[in-house]
Amino acid sequence: MKHYDLVAIGSGNTGLVAAFRAAGAKKKVAIVDEKPVGGLCSIAGCNPKKVLVRATEMLDEVRRADKHGIAARDVSIDWGRVVDRKNSFTDPVPEQTEESLRSSGIDLVRGHARFTGPDRIEVRGAGQTEEVSAEAFVVATGSRPRALDFPGAEHVRTTDDILSLRRIPAQLVIVGAGVVAFEFGFVFARLGSEVTLLAQGSSALADFDPTFLGPVLALGERLGLRVRRQTRVTKVEPKDGALAVSVQSDSGGSPEALRADFVLNAAGRIPAIDGLGLDRAGVAFDKRGVRVNEYLRSPENRRVFAGGDAHGRYQLSPMASYEGRVIADNVLQGDVRKADYTIVPRAIFTTPPLAQVGLTEQQAKKQGVAVEVLDRDMETWKVFAIAGDEQARARLVIDQASGRLLGAQLWSATAADIIHFLAMALRAGATRKDLAEFVYAYPTATSALGSAFQ
Repeated sequence: MKHYDLVAIGSGNTGLVAAFRAAGAKKKVAIVDEKPVGGLCSIAGCNPKKVLVRATEMLDEVRRADKHGIAARDVSIDWGRVVDRKNSFTDPVPEQTEESLRSSGIDLVRGHARFTGPDRIEVRGAGQTEEVSAEAFVVATGSRPRALDFPGAEHVRTTDDILSLRRIPAQLVIVGAGVVAFEFGFVFARLGSEVTLLAQGSSALADFDPTFLGPVLALGERLGLRVRRQTRVTKVEPKDGALAVSVQSDSGGSPEALRADFVLNAAGRIPAIDGLGLDRAGVAFDKRGVRVNEYLRSPENRRVFAGGDAHGRYQLSPMASYEGRVIADNVLQGDVRKADYTIVPRAIFTTPPLAQVGLTEQQAKKQGVAVEVLDRDMETWKVFAIAGDEQARARLVIDQASGRLLGAQLWSATAADIIHFLAMALRAGATRKDLAEFVYAYPTATSALGSAFQ
């Protein structure tokens, strides 16, 4: 039996970051994975999806080039070439990751891991079983799409499939109305697809203020994207060379059939911890994932840590990397670092993107904080007009008592970058006055914040 200082189960952001940091401290480290190494974000998530998003961003910019005096007629897009470009980023990832592991002295054990005790696992793969023990384990197995439970669910595809789709569907139905649904929804609406998002609940993108989202949804409607709230799928079946998606509104009425060339499951992801034998390790878990304390350590078995989607706090790749660093520090030095989720900037890559950090108005009021809300429609402001950006909005939440910034929501071509400035302002405890009087480089998109905070 091989023994290690640290074994990471899973080769996504959390597992890789923890493993590399521990190996850098001269510890004996292994990664166990039965899938291609590199993780969801690099192979079938953030990075490949952003390639598709960027293509539609460029398409949108070219279509609007006339306002800059540039004649760009008969613009078309070769989606097969876009997918080929996406593959040029994703295909090399496993080999490159394996080489990085080798050069760092990290063993790669191929197969499915299952705990057989509190300090050991068995790894089954390629017709053989290997037993491994360790001083510390990191459960970093990520997540998988939530299973759909209706007749014909086998006809509904995953993000893996839509990332490889070479033909633009005339009609696209997406089950779900969260981040993934909106990102792919805007991509294909920009390409000319009729897109329908089916939200079982009443809200879409629940982390954002509904008032702020109004213009985003209105733009989606103009592009051919509609959101059907409180609507559930009852059946999917092939019909006339396409798919018939039967839906039922929670408010009643007759069932309706939607035609679709492609149906995407974007109903959320659940922790991929099935079959790990966590009970044999004495590790508690529930539907949200592995239970961990503030040090990302299992309270029941101190040898076991969990990060990323496997414990279900935030399904964000940057958070998974951050948690890998936290775990590594706590493995190497004892419980020295608590995971801090107080300020987490997030970006949703619609076109243009949405970004958010801190509290919404509703969240602040729920905490009993009296707030002032600054709603800014900035579409006609000079810096955005010069850039030719047609969408630019901000919603800023200010503590009435102290004047401190509590939260921000942005929608513009540069929102995903500007949100980091506001995240740092939150961390520094900056006030409305601080941000209004700050000297910005002009005419940059960030400089608009000076007026937004007036």
